[in-house]
This record gives sequence, structure tokens and C-alpha cells, in this order.
Amino acid sequence: MTVAALRHVLLLRTDHLGDMLLTLPMVDVVKAAWPQCRVTVLASKANVEAARHHARVDRVEIDPHEAKGSRLRGLGPLVRQLRVLRCDAAVVVHPTPRLALAVWLAGIPVRVGTAFRAYSFLFNRRVREHRRRPPWKHESQYNVNLLAPLGIGPVKVRPFEWQVTAEDATAVEALLRETGLAGAAFAVLHPGSAGSNLNWSSTQYGELGRRLAADGWRLAVTGGASEKALTAAVAAAIGAAAVDLGGRLTVVQLAALLRRSRLYVGSSTGPTHLAAAVGTPTVALYSPLRSAAPVRWRPLGDRVEVLTPAVDLLCPKCLGAKCPYYHCMERHLDMERVVFAARRLGRL
Repeated sequence: MTVAALRHVLLLRTDHLGDMLLTLPMVDVVKAAWPQCRVTVLASKANVEAARHHARVDRVEIDPHEAKGSRLRGLGPLVRQLRVLRCDAAVVVHPTPRLALAVWLAGIPVRVGTAFRAYSFLFNRRVREHRRRPPWKHESQYNVNLLAPLGIGPVKVRPFEWQVTAEDATAVEALLRETGLAGAAFAVLHPGSAGSNLNWSSTQYGELGRRLAADGWRLAVTGGASEKALTAAVAAAIGAAAVDLGGRLTVVQLAALLRRSRLYVGSSTGPTHLAAAVGTPTVALYSPLRSAAPVRWRPLGDRVEVLTPAVDLLCPKCLGAKCPYYHCMERHLDMERVVFAARRLGRL
């Protein structure tokens, strides 16, 4: 089969929300090359709503086993799930042995993936591009480059725009009325990171909230169900201007809330990418860890400012107390820098 004959492309990304948000620009690139081509996305439960809220995704499938630690669990059902799709090509964006084997066993004619894994022989179109060696590119560009074996040349990545539905917007408007935020100029602070990265302390997020409240802002403090203690502490530190929404929002409701907010501040985590995807001015606090390097992982969007600690390191892993800069986020990412960026991006 030649790439010119492609009618149905499958994109596989079964890890986290932020990763999917940086994968979905591939959809527009495929559609630009073949306007009549159908695009199906295989997602995880954690990131499926991103695919569902892309206007040009034709079909979304859920893999019940997320990429990390999935091994070969549920391989047979997954193969049957993929086989009935009758796709011409599959692009395994975040490769695992299980996904590579699944697209091969499903008999998908064109199978695209990295050339540098032990199981890469299962792909018949391989991309020879390392993601862990400099010079680094943005993750979204690496993802789009996986389309090269399909005959798509180098293209500039366009940010994915999350489509907030009327239902999602209505649900959030009711919440805003309930909490007294309706009609107010409010910012969203997201102090958690689900343990995925280094971050500011709750004390610093609380101080930031107080500084913004003094400027006339209301603050919505968001977080997942496991972060309720953190959001409660930050909201309490801010005082009467803050509303604690920890554990109260689904992903789609969070997106609708972010769309209504004037500003977002958070760390290297999925909601930060989500804020950028709905067009909210975003201040992103990134650590010096290589796994969060802004050159590769910054949120996509024009109204995004990434701030990192004033250190001269790019760390493959955190050394903890052995590092002369530890804790770099708390000690070397200055409050005044964040306040200045927040005020500039979210002017009342």
C-alpha cells in the first residue's frame, strides 16, 4: 500500500493528559495532507477527553491499560479492538512493546514507530530520531515528525485548541454562581503536580494568591481528588478571596473553568497544558529537571510564559539534599518574577 492511498490513520497515545495535548497537533497535519482521511485516536482513561474535545478527530477508542507498566495485559482484546477499525496506518506515538505488538497482530498494513527499541522490528516504517539527545526539539515536533514515513514533510506545529462544549460551559457557570466567582475577574492556581515534578510549596502559592488578591483578583484553587489537603491549605492561606475547588472538577469541567479564567499559574503538569490549550494566559513554573525541560515540554500557545529557577543546571534526576541548589523551586524561583509575569499576562 502506498501512502497516497491512506484513508484511515490510527494514532496511539495511552499515557497522560499533557502528553496527549502535545500529540493532537498530529491530527491537523494528517487532515491537511489528506482532507478525506479519517483519524482515530487510541487513548487512555487519563487522556481520552483531550481526544474527544478535538474537533477533527473522527473516532476515539480507549485502551483500559495505560502505557506505564501495562506489560502485555489485555493484549488479545486490544488486538480485536484495533482489527475491527480496519485502519490503513498506525502511528505509535508513545511506544510500548504491548502497543507495537498489538498493531502488528491486528494486521495494520503501515506501522510507524521509533527505530531504537528492541521491538522496533514490529514497525515497518521506522523513524530514526532520538528524543533524549541534544539538540532537543519540542515534544509536539517529535510527534509530528513521526508522520514523515507517511510522506508528510517537515511542518510547523500548530497548537491544539480544546473545544469547550455548551454542556461543559453550563456546568461550570453553575459552579461559578455557587462559589461567587460569576462575573468576577479570577485566576486559577493549580498547586499540585500529581507527584510528577518539582514544584513551589503551598506556602508560596498561598503568598502568590494573597498578592493577586491585593490587586483585586479572586482565586480558584484547583487540584485532583488526591490533592484536597493541598488545595485546602493554599485556599486557607489566601483567605476570603479564594475558593477551594480541589477534587470538585472533572477534566472537561476544569477546561471550561480555565476558559473562563483570566490567568492560570501551575507547574509542569497536565492542567498547565490544558490551560494553554483553551487559550488562557498561563504562567508555567518548570524545574531544571531534564524530564521537564521547557525546550521539549513547555505548553503550546502564544500567551504562555515559562519560569525556571535561577540555577545553572539541567538535571537528569533530582539529587535532593546533595544538590547545592536544593530545593531549587522554593529557593531559586523568585516570588517577584512570578508575580510580575502574572500581573503582565493577566492584566485586569
